[in-house]
Amino acid sequence: MKKCFLLSDRTERRYFSGVDIAEGYMLIAGEKYYFSDKRYFSALKEKLKNTDINPKVFTSLSSIKEVIDAIGVKTLYIDYDATSLSEYKGYKTLGVKIKDGTESLKKNFAVKSGKEIKDIKKACEIAQKSFYNILPKIKPPITERELKDILENEMIRLGASGVSFDTIVAFRENSAVPHHETGDTPLKENSVILIDFGCKVNGYCSDVTRTIYYGNPDKEFINNYNAVLTSNITAEEKITAGILGKEADAIARRVLEKEGLSEYFTHSLGHGVGLNIHEKPYLSIKSEDRLKNKNVFTVEPGVYFDGKYGIRIEDTVILEKGKVKRLFTDGKELIILK
Repeated sequence: MKKCFLLSDRTERRYFSGVDIAEGYMLIAGEKYYFSDKRYFSALKEKLKNTDINPKVFTSLSSIKEVIDAIGVKTLYIDYDATSLSEYKGYKTLGVKIKDGTESLKKNFAVKSGKEIKDIKKACEIAQKSFYNILPKIKPPITERELKDILENEMIRLGASGVSFDTIVAFRENSAVPHHETGDTPLKENSVILIDFGCKVNGYCSDVTRTIYYGNPDKEFINNYNAVLTSNITAEEKITAGILGKEADAIARRVLEKEGLSEYFTHSLGHGVGLNIHEKPYLSIKSEDRLKNKNVFTVEPGVYFDGKYGIRIEDTVILEKGKVKRLFTDGKELIILK
């Protein structure tokens, strides 16, 4: 009896096949089969011609049933997180047991290959360069949305294939909302500017947040910024391979607790980054994910003061030889624009 995975999620199909096709199914049962309808089949055959994956025309789920019957599959593992109710009902007609393979699939994403690391590093390089290139454009009366568009266009100009997620640009009190929806708020004197952004290279993501200030920050803001920066640096220095995600989170949280700021740190320390912008390992209060070499993840402590401002400092990092290595090369001291 062969253990068999059926993948419908586009990102999972891309990960296990190395090719990106908009629609289709992939069957992994010792041998690999990729099913696509006739709209994509010519492109699929071309992309798979130097692989060990068998392209198959998909007309209905009966196309998949023919193969699983032929190879003797009795149990089909699927990703419950990526499966709709209607899809699940369809799979039940295949005449095999359906089981949850979510965890088994997601664990594959956590440890990165050399090629994956290369693409993520390039995505970080482009994001960093783009950020510093657009700093001179940050002056009143630019709006959040205008700055977002300038940054995203710059990342594309420098070679990114797209953005990792919808860029967050938050001015003044909007920065107190961790996932603020970028709007038309104009920049004014003495404003906090929080920018959460990233881009893709060959499908692989980068993720970074920088908080800067336009004008003359007061002592309270500078002290709080430095506390978040210390939390960020301390976590990156002390996180090691072998610890749990919750232990990593605690390292950063303890720094803010000593400064009386832990109650304002309202999200987890980080998450894995790859083809998905959020994937294993997770660095959160409850995470039992054990960190391993070649994990790529974010370190992003932050504090948020409702109605006033927020501060977040985020890097994408990799575990190498048991230690954290930043994939950004910039300094993270407070940038003040005037």
